[in-house]
Amino acid sequence: MKHVQKKLAQLIEPFSGKWVALTPDEKTVLGVSKNMKKAINQAHEKGEPQPFLIKSPDAYTAAVFY
Repeated sequence: MKHVQKKLAQLIEPFSGKWVALTPDEKTVLGVSKNMKKAINQAHEKGEPQPFLIKSPDAYTAAVFY
C-alpha cells in the first residue's frame, strides 16, 4: 500500500494547491485546476465520466517522528 501511496504523491506533487483529476486506476492525470469543477470537466472532455479526484497539498514537507 505504501508503494501505491508514494506513486500517487509523486504524480500529484507538481500540482501543489490544485485539484487533480485522474483515471480511476490513479495512473494518468486528466485535468488540473484550482477549481474542482474545471478539473472534472477536463477529465470529462478526455472521455472519463468518473475521474478520481484529489487535491494536492499546498506544500510538500518532510516529517520526522521520534
